[in-house]
Amino acid sequence: MESRGTNTAKQYYTTELGSSSSITTYSAKVGLMYISDYGYAVSSENWNRGLANYNNSTNDDNNWMYMGVTEWTISRRSNNTTNAFVVRYTGQVMNAGVNSSTAEYGGVRPSFYLESSVAYAGGTGTASDPILITD
Repeated sequence: MESRGTNTAKQYYTTELGSSSSITTYSAKVGLMYISDYGYAVSSENWNRGLANYNNSTNDDNNWMYMGVTEWTISRRSNNTTNAFVVRYTGQVMNAGVNSSTAEYGGVRPSFYLESSVAYAGGTGTASDPILITD
């Protein structure tokens, strides 16, 4: 994938999980988000924009996954195994060396997927009122 994140969410998805996916596999219950997860979390009219052009400081994207911090994704550069993609504190996507010692690239957030049979049962997502789900 393009090093500057100019690809769209669909292009990233195809490389991560679709017909162009690499042979690298990862099997776990909890991991990091894919860059395409972040890309598809904007309003659908923005899905054709390159992820390097996402900018939450202007409120253009309305990305529900945006947290205002720089954080790693599980997605790596296909042509450089020592680089992975990060979501910058601005909302833009870029890549960085996985051995970067810079604190700017230090954030991680756990991610997991739910089966389609799981349904929202209640809760607001706070410590005193957690989200409840049913299967």
